[in-house]
Amino acid sequence: LNQEEELKRFTKKINITRPSNKLFKLIEDKTKKELDSKALAERFLGYSTMNVLKTLLEEKPELSFSSNEIAENSSMVQARAYSIASSLKKHPEEVHLCIARVDEEINGQKVLGLCSNFLSSKVGLNSDTIEVYLHSNQKFRLPEDRSKDIIMVGPGTGIAPFRAFIEERNYQRDQGIKVGKDWLFFGDQRAEYDFIYGDELKAYQEKYNLKITTAFSRDQAEKIYVQHRMKEEANEIYSALENGAYFYVCGDARRMAKDVDQALREIISENGKDPETYIQNLKETQRYSRDVY
Repeated sequence: LNQEEELKRFTKKINITRPSNKLFKLIEDKTKKELDSKALAERFLGYSTMNVLKTLLEEKPELSFSSNEIAENSSMVQARAYSIASSLKKHPEEVHLCIARVDEEINGQKVLGLCSNFLSSKVGLNSDTIEVYLHSNQKFRLPEDRSKDIIMVGPGTGIAPFRAFIEERNYQRDQGIKVGKDWLFFGDQRAEYDFIYGDELKAYQEKYNLKITTAFSRDQAEKIYVQHRMKEEANEIYSALENGAYFYVCGDARRMAKDVDQALREIISENGKDPETYIQNLKETQRYSRDVY
């Protein structure tokens, strides 16, 4: 590769923010197993590839790494899938995204989210173009019967597709179409700082058929999350489901989605129904959809 192509590879293609297991294995081989790859991964948690190599070269000046070795043993930058947070009806020829910028410290190292920080640095700038693709999620979409009610649970940036849902249904209402009720459960840490699209949603609540139930975990001594609000609204949720409402969840798969699913099962069980059978029926009729990550 010539110098220009090599530079493009490292700035556009190769993920040098986090070292790969292949790179640690290369180091293990170069030190003739003196440095164990698993131990290296634990030691350098939070380090960038360049910081790993810089530290090791300071400790072991006899080591050397060619740019090709680094490239061949690093992971490639992967495409990120973000839910579209807008309706084309309201924003023609635009796609809005709702992204949390990752900026944290791990093991004494500043760790920046690769894509979230790249995109945040481009906001309002026209200095560069970004390669994108569109993917249609056939299993996470509004009901064909617009008169059906929808219940949406989307804490944090999980609100993204639900903003699009709400905009789409509000547009339909403005066209005189009969549209069911929209009910959004939203949660984050503090209402003052973290109510994403808060002013916009409150305006919709005044004008359209939108109900908002919030859970801000740090605004009181006891932490309250969306699943707790669901349990408080158990009777109304069950009644809506019995009347054909669609139930959607978007956001964190590791904890939130599991907690929400458990709360839903408890609501169903408390109303005398078998939750396994009930939820299976909801899924089979595409009335329980999840977009979790």
